[in-house]
Order: sequence, then C-alpha cells, then structure tokens
Amino acid sequence: MSIKKAIKFTLLLSIAICFQLFLIAPSVKAEQKTYTDNEVNISKKDLIIFLEKLSGNLESDLADIGNSANVDEEYIKNSVKKLKELNIIDEHVSFDNLYESPKKEEVYYILAKYIGVEAADGKTAFNDDEKLQSWSRGYIKELENLGVIDGKDKSFEPDKVLNRGELRDVNKELFLAVINTSQSFRADENNKSKAFIVVNANDALIENVKTQTPILINAKASNGRLRIINSDISKIYIAGGSQNFEVQLSNSKLQSAKSLGKNISYTNLGPDGKVGPLPNPEEYKPGDKRVVTKIIKSSKSHSSSSSSSGNNNQKENKSQSDKEAEEKGRTQDKDNPKKNAEGSGSANKKTPQENSPSEDKSKSGGGSSTANKKAPQESSPSEGKNKSGEGNGTANKKAPQENSPSEDKNKTGEGNGTANKKTPQEGKTSGSKNKTGESNIGNPGNKAKDNKKELLPKENETVPNESSEDKALENASEDFIILNEHLYADKTLKYKALDGVNLEDNALIGLKLSGENNGVKLNIKWEGKSLEQVKNAQKGEYQLAVSSLEDLVINNNNYGKVKFIVKIIIE
Repeated sequence: MSIKKAIKFTLLLSIAICFQLFLIAPSVKAEQKTYTDNEVNISKKDLIIFLEKLSGNLESDLADIGNSANVDEEYIKNSVKKLKELNIIDEHVSFDNLYESPKKEEVYYILAKYIGVEAADGKTAFNDDEKLQSWSRGYIKELENLGVIDGKDKSFEPDKVLNRGELRDVNKELFLAVINTSQSFRADENNKSKAFIVVNANDALIENVKTQTPILINAKASNGRLRIINSDISKIYIAGGSQNFEVQLSNSKLQSAKSLGKNISYTNLGPDGKVGPLPNPEEYKPGDKRVVTKIIKSSKSHSSSSSSSGNNNQKENKSQSDKEAEEKGRTQDKDNPKKNAEGSGSANKKTPQENSPSEDKSKSGGGSSTANKKAPQESSPSEGKNKSGEGNGTANKKAPQENSPSEDKNKTGEGNGTANKKTPQEGKTSGSKNKTGESNIGNPGNKAKDNKKELLPKENETVPNESSEDKALENASEDFIILNEHLYADKTLKYKALDGVNLEDNALIGLKLSGENNGVKLNIKWEGKSLEQVKNAQKGEYQLAVSSLEDLVINNNNYGKVKFIVKIIIE
C-alpha cells in the first residue's frame, strides 16, 4: 500500500514540475529572444506602433519593432489624428507618408512630447549641438536635465536614420519599465538608470527605486491607483485623458508632478497604516502664482534726509527687511529723489512695522519745522531729530526693502517744512501741510512710480491696527501645514474670491517638510489681523496663525498644542 502511495506521489510531483517548466519556458524564451531585423530602417509607421504599445493600447512586445500587432492602415491614421489633437505630432514632423524614415532628432522630439516634458533653455552637452533644430533642442535638453540621456563627449547625429536595433536601444535608454498587466515593478538594488517608468495599469506598484526616477502615467491607468514604496521619484507626468487617479506614497519622496489629467489626488500611507492627503506637487505656473509676503516683526529700514547745512542721523536698526526684499517676488514701489530750487521736502512711506511714538523734530536757524507722522509702533523716541543752520529737517518714510540711505535727498534754499501722510494702499500723498518760509510743497504729483493697481495688496494693508497681528503671530511656528484641497506645493492655501473662503473649525495638520499626519482632524482656532478679510474673501496675500486646541501626535511624537503660521492667497 505504501509503495502505491509513493508511486502516486512521485507521478503527481513529476506532472507538477513539468507543468511549471511549461509555464516558465515562454518567459525565459522572451528574455533570450534575439531579433534578426536590427539593420532594417524604421518607418514612421513603426514609430506610431511603438507609441501605441507604449500606451498599452497594443499588447505585443514593445521591443518587437517589426510586429505591427495586426493593425491596419486605418488604425494607424486614427492614431496619428489623436496624437495631433494632443499636440504630440505638430508641424515640425510630417506623418503624411507613413513609410518614410524619421530622423533621430524627430524620434527623440516625438518621444519627449509624448512623455510630456517641457522644453528647457540652453544648449545640450552634445558635441554637435549646433546641428539640432531650435524646435527640438529644448526637449532633448530637458531629457538630458532629467538624467535620462547623457550628451557629454558624445555626438547626437540629429539627421541620422535609425534602424530597428537602434530604436530598441532608444527604448532601453528612455524607458526603464512599462507596467501593463504585470501591475508591479521592483527596481534591482544595482539599478542606476534614471529612465522613465511607464504606468498603464490601474492598480500598479513601484518599489525600491533609489535613483530619482521619473514616472509617466498614461490614460490607460485611469480610475485607479499607483502605490510607490521605498522610492525616490524625481517627477510624475500624468498624460492627457487620465482621470480619477490616486498616487499613494509610502516611505517615498516625490519632488514634483505635471498633470494634464483630471481629479488626480496624492496621499501618504503612514507606518501606522493610516492614509492622509499630501500637498499637491503639481507645478504652479509662474503666471498664475503670487508670492506670499513674509511678515516682518519690529523691522526698521535706514532713512536719511539732507539739507543745505545738516544731515539726519537715525539709529540703525537692521532686521529681516533685507531678507524680505530678496524673498518677495513682487515689484517694489520706489520713490523718486526730488531736487527743488526753492526748497522742498519728501516723505516716503514706511511700513506699519516701523515704530516711533514721537514725531520728527527739526531745529533751524532761519527756516521752519517739519512734522511727519509715523506709524504708531516706532520705538525710538530720539529718531529723526534734525539740526540745521538755515535749512529744514525732513524725515523720510521708507518701505523695509528700500535700504539706501541716500534716497530722497532734499536740497533747500530757504527752508520750509512738510507733514505728508500716505495711505498704505494708494502710495500717494493724501494730505500736505506746509509751514512755510517761501515755497509750497506736498505736490500731489510726488508719488511712487509703477504703483500698479493690478497687484494683489500687500499683507494686511487695509487694517490700521498692526499690534493685534503681531500678537497673533508671536511665537508661531512654520513647521506645520493645514492639509486640505486648497493646499499647493508651495505650502500655500489658495482660494478663489468668487467661491468664498471657508476656514474650517477642525482640520488635518501635517508636518510641513514631509506632509506626514495622523489622519485625524483636530479642533483649531484661527487668529490674525487679516482674519475678517480672509473670511470675507478679499483678494490679497495673508498670513494667519492657527492654534490646535488638542495635542498633535504624529508617528508617536507628541507635539502638544501647536501654533503655526498659515499662508493664504485669495485671487
């Protein structure tokens, strides 16, 4: 009886082994497959079929260039039409003759546009860069910038006609993997390639990519999810036609994304298994973006005035204003230096952060005094005192960014005084009082140049009481962010004025650097001088303080009740 069982067991085992070898054989054969058509020049029809396979629309082997997957001429023409609609094929490369051989330059240009890269500025590193056409150079340069191709000490040979073997080499150079039905890709530990991973499956997995690799997600992956585990991704390109797709990171980095799709979301899977939203990494077009103004606490800029026989000497109190000038992307208003034959004074605007409880005082022998009104917070009672023999004293109000002590100098003959007050929004003199010797000043024509009304108002300009804002932002951290659908990659909450602004009473709080969070909304409190303006959806750039009313715990780290700054843009 035992012998029969042994024979039966052996027989079943043999059948199982044979069946397993039968399944493995095709894949082994595919890996070892060689092609005999390497010397055959490719046609534009071959290139179209290659793109269809790359998109997951044709299932035959991508490297089998000669295999047309039994598609007819009508299929190819329809594919060309779709590619034209997507602006992948344009006037620079004609596909009227499908049996014509494309040049190498044209192949790389079409593939770059298919991926979705944007043209970069500058020359490539190829020795024969001057032979590249102006319309292709930028796209080839961008592939070089991504590390996908390397032009150093090489010639590109743009006019060369590629054969099928060379197109296979291009495939290996540009594309690390194409995820179709296998649904997953795990990079080898020794992988150094920065070539694209193409995703056509709607439930794909990428892991162990350590070389800042870019990813292309095609429309075939719509209504699905891509999970990225233990990987470093340089950029994700989401093709036009893609929709309802989730990119989920787990212990991974994503530098940026460019999406032509709709309803694309980005999430993070924490070590505790909780999934939370990530800041949108999609690129914010410079034309649509406004740089958020940075708050300056207790800042002062240098100011000076000169007369016929005396100079104004103020206490120098440098602060963050110099840094702000570098960080701010908006055009700064500048006042023109004025020189008057009969004596004039100039008054330049200071920001509300500059504080002096006293008015400027001037003493003159034969002239008159000047009283310029300053913001209520200035702390130096001795600032702005002028002594002159026969001239006058002038105190210039400057914005923190304007740090030149030589601006707005006044040369006077007989001396007189001014008291000019500028409204924060208009940038022009709204009131002028003259205590005269002989001439009149306070000309309404003296206003800042380039004061463009279309610029968004600066931070909290319309509210006169600055002290409340200082208190709200005092001791506020910049290490946390509010995670919601209005969060952009620059960590700013962006709202449309027409849609209104809803500041939620409970929100998901995450770490600013990584977006990590615990997936639980906490009760919060909004504070700041601009709170009412934000609630009323007034266009502008603002900073508010957010305080959590409960302890924030992320990855077993208890941060306690946190208070942090939130940057908001309303357009």
